Amino acid sequence: MPMSPRKNIMFLRGAALAASILLRGRARAAAWTAHEILRLGPTLLRNSALNGPVARHFQTGANEIWLTIDDGPDAMQTPCLLDLLAAHQARASFFVIGRRVDQNRALCRRMVLEGHSLENHTYSHPSAIFWALPCCAIRCEIERCNHAIRVAAGTNPAWFRTPVGLTNASVHPAAARSWLRVAGWSSDGLDGIPGREPRKVAERILRGVKPGAILLLHEGPGRNSAEVLRLVLEGLDDRGFRCVIPRGKDVG
Repeated sequence: MPMSPRKNIMFLRGAALAASILLRGRARAAAWTAHEILRLGPTLLRNSALNGPVARHFQTGANEIWLTIDDGPDAMQTPCLLDLLAAHQARASFFVIGRRVDQNRALCRRMVLEGHSLENHTYSHPSAIFWALPCCAIRCEIERCNHAIRVAAGTNPAWFRTPVGLTNASVHPAAARSWLRVAGWSSDGLDGIPGREPRKVAERILRGVKPGAILLLHEGPGRNSAEVLRLVLEGLDDRGFRCVIPRGKDVG
């Protein structure tokens, strides 16, 4: 049975480490360089499963997709998003930032009451350094966000998504400690970059639509979140797709 990409990486890292111990001179330096590339490379790849399983699709026999929205809640934008979702009878998972949850608890309760789920996207969203944080700091970010969600909405998240989609070797153990699986995506419109034109974002997302796709959107200041969501929902309706929250066992 062939090894998974993650196991291949671990095997190669072990071989490079052993070579860096046994060899001398330039060969030793080359082996150590290879080890460091193999260690850091998977950490710097967005949406990568090389550090552990990352869900990027789910199993379905129907025209269904999983719509996920990062970086909220936002007092100005989230109510508009919820109104749009209700108008299209769509369900979504909001990957929320814990400190924003603390600031918008009533809004979080509305999300849950309207059939959406709240998932973990760290407490403070340290996007520039998250990939380099040690296990204790990652665990703290996850646990504080879980607590914020429980206090605000009375629910427990099932999924964790890292800032910018970057992981390191500590992410999966820290998530598993809180009974969370790591979620990625299969289609991204790059709307996490403020100022992107909504129609281009929607077109890029809709190109990746197929049964079982996980779509990634963002909300927050400087983003045309409501317009992007409107265009995406209309495009999904035209293609005959429904937005659902899949069962955990169907997601892989």
